[in-house]
Formats: sequence, structure tokens, C-alpha cells
Amino acid sequence: MIRRMVSVVCVAGLLAVVAGQPSSAVVEWELIDESVSLGMNGVSPHVEKVAQGDRVWRSDTSPSGTAVSLCNDAGSCSTESLTFAEAGGASDFAISQTASGRRAYFKRLEPSANTQTVYSAPCLTADCLSVGATTLTSSDMRVSKDQKAWGVPDPVRLPDGRTRIYIVESPEMTTSCPEKVASYISTDGITFTKESGWRLEGGYVDTEVLRAKDGEWLMIMADGPGCPAGGSRKLQQLYVSTSTDGLSWSKPQVLTNASQGRLDPTGYEVSTNVFRIYYALGEANNTYTLKRATLRIKETPAGSIGVTNTPKATTPSSKSKTITCVKGKTVKKVTGTKCPKGFTKK
Repeated sequence: MIRRMVSVVCVAGLLAVVAGQPSSAVVEWELIDESVSLGMNGVSPHVEKVAQGDRVWRSDTSPSGTAVSLCNDAGSCSTESLTFAEAGGASDFAISQTASGRRAYFKRLEPSANTQTVYSAPCLTADCLSVGATTLTSSDMRVSKDQKAWGVPDPVRLPDGRTRIYIVESPEMTTSCPEKVASYISTDGITFTKESGWRLEGGYVDTEVLRAKDGEWLMIMADGPGCPAGGSRKLQQLYVSTSTDGLSWSKPQVLTNASQGRLDPTGYEVSTNVFRIYYALGEANNTYTLKRATLRIKETPAGSIGVTNTPKATTPSSKSKTITCVKGKTVKKVTGTKCPKGFTKK
């Protein structure tokens, strides 16, 4: 969780790469809260869909720093046991399939060394309720334990089998929105190297990649209090962004309003362009409860998809030529002369 110290539904128009929609379309998304009471407190949730329902890890006050529950569709959740091979506690727990097997990624505070560090460890069981010995991800993912607005690693398996970690960093704390999203890459999911540049700037935090396919990436995230830059301190909101390669992301578009503080989203795709989302809701006395919602493309009252095409250029040039690219049932309009990887020119 990043902090600096609906059903309310807000719609975002997003120039996006979305399954089944041309890349020139403006897609309207909506987030609708579900009327379930999960009975879970905490922040930084991570969810996995399993045969029995949704398994949800989150940071709370348990001895290990991370608790886990199994929830059914009705929103009834039962506590499960999570064990670590090593002492030390863990927060911001997440899991990814890597070239070396399923691994857990998490942050640990090391008071004796005055540091906080992102480690990974192998899942010793298929459900990752038992975690093995830890390995340092990268010396660059170790900073002072007093550094604010840092962490919440989001490991993602790339289409080519590599693993990427998105993480919030704050190279300077002199602005109202110091957070930037960096990324680290690994071939084995164990040893990571920082990638150049920033994936997002301007105070966005708590990233969660919901889709990572060739040419089709979707991310949900929150913003930090006081963002965008220059704004007054406010409650955090949720946003969405898209990408064709996982490196360059579109400007995030807001999903919620500031009537309540929402942060730390996680989720998975239920069906094409429909996602189940869990997030932390800030409440009185600096407490947080987990909520569940559905993210999907907005439907108009007539039942059609809320998508509009962007106007075509009135004076096209050879450099702005638009071509049609096809991959299975997915059709994209692409500006240029080449189709994305995996697509063929129609």
C-alpha cells in the first residue's frame, strides 16, 4: 500500500487497446461495487482465481504480516494458514508464474539494517500457502525503511515467458506527487534488472496488470493523496490505463470519485473485458476493509457497447496511414505500415 501522511460509478473514456475493439476506439469503462460483505481487513490485496473460489492474500496485523482467505462467489470468506520457511514477516504479497516455477514476491522491513527490501521465494505448494527460502530480487529494490511512497511490487508474466515487476519509487520527495512507477525484468523470475525510464509518472501507485498479452495490456491503479500534481490533499481514487507493450502506458483515466478513499486494487479477467476487482477502502481511524467490484466496458441504456471511434485525420499523410490488423477475432486499426506482433495485415 502506498500512502503519504461505487455503488458510486464513475466512467472513464480511454483511447485503448482492448480485446475485440480497434486501437482507435475510445472505450468507456465502469467500476461497480458488489453488495457483499467480505469481512476482511487490510491493504495491498492479491487475488488468484482457484477451483474453490478466490484466494485473497493481504497485509494486516497477523504475526507474519500477511493473511490469506478463501472467498466464494457469495462473498463468504474463510481464513487459511500461510507459512514462511524463514522468519521476518512480509507485506505487499503477490504471486506469479515464472520460468523457474511459481514464486511469491513481497516486501520486508529490516529494522537492524534500516532497510526495506523486495524479496521472492518459491511456492512450496501449488496453492502457495507455504513459502520457501527468500532471494533478493535486486539491490536496486532495497531502500531505507524510512523512505515513503515506495514498494507494492506487482509481478507479471510476459507473453514471452519473462517476468516483470512494476514497483512504485519516489526518487525525490519535493513535489506533491513524487511517486513514479518503475519496472524490473527477469528471465528466470529470480534475478531482476531495472529497465530504463518510467512506466508512469505523476503520482500513480498500487499498479496491478489485469491483462498482459501481445499488443493488449490493461492496468488498474490508484493515485496518491494530493495528486495530480498541484492538487489539494484528497482521498485516493482508482484509474485504468492501457499499453501495447507493457512499457509505454496511456494517460490513466479515473474510474471512481473522491467520496471514499480507494486504493490497492487487484483482480483477474472473468470473461472478455470483464474483471473481478478487490480493493482496500479507507475508513475512520486509519482502518481499511476489502471490497469487491466488477470492472467492465460500459454498456449504454440501449444495450450497445460504450465505444466511439476517434475522428479520422482530414489530411492524411504516408506517415499517418491507417491499416487493419487481424489476430483471430480481434481486429485493430493501426497507424503506420506494420501490424503488432502476432497480427496480420488484412
